[in-house]
Amino acid sequence: MTFEAGQQWAYATLPEIADSRIIIGALIEFEGGRRVACCAVTGALQKGADGAPERVTIPFVPMLVEALAQSVTQQDGTGDLPHDFAVHLAAWQDDPRGATYFTVPFEGSLDRLIALQMAALVDRS
Repeated sequence: MTFEAGQQWAYATLPEIADSRIIIGALIEFEGGRRVACCAVTGALQKGADGAPERVTIPFVPMLVEALAQSVTQQDGTGDLPHDFAVHLAAWQDDPRGATYFTVPFEGSLDRLIALQMAALVDRS
């Protein structure tokens, strides 16, 4: 797969949010050849204040290009990034702790992505 900024992708997720999309905002290459896709996700699931799932836009999700490739199913044209994507990208790049990123596929929920990442970290220990 060839990824470029501005592309919009369908991804493997629940049928009820099949219209959710990943939009690539930037591709960053680090020393050693690691490539990170900085993305936004429209129509994702998140737990609301009452615990019920709600549809949201996640303005910034950094993930290895390999994790993005494991997530997406087909390109779906181009997409518009959320207005605050650039602010999140700048904060991520300026983070004194280093630019962290996900190494696992996105499946429709930031909560699930974090849980999968934590499980992957435990498996590596």
